[in-house]
Amino acid sequence: MHSFEETRVLACSAKAMFDVVMDIEHYPDFLPWVADARILNATANELTAELVADFAGIKQNFTTVDRYVVNECIEVRLLDGPFRFLESFWSFEQLSDVSCKVHFSIEFDFKSALLGVVATPIFTSACKSMVHAFEKRACEVAK
Repeated sequence: MHSFEETRVLACSAKAMFDVVMDIEHYPDFLPWVADARILNATANELTAELVADFAGIKQNFTTVDRYVVNECIEVRLLDGPFRFLESFWSFEQLSDVSCKVHFSIEFDFKSALLGVVATPIFTSACKSMVHAFEKRACEVAK
């Protein structure tokens, strides 16, 4: 099992970060490992999303259920895909009008050992840059 965790204070609001993390259909615009993304269905405080990950030219679809409390937290769990296990969690705490504390954690493991050899380094690198990528996007969208 692979995992990564990061907590940072960011120069944007909790709402801005929450909105960007929930803007799943725009992930391909700023996450280089995401080839496509769409929301399959949504209800109050939960949505199902399908993403197409591009691991060095190997494209893999996966589906998640995302449960959330607006502007506070998002829990992502795997429904289907190339992972044996995938779970992530975001929390957002407003600190001032222009700053928030963001916590991101993720755990994952691929089903296929062969795919794991190729994709684990790419996905691990993506996880380590995740908070920064979302922060950058939140700042761009806020302008």
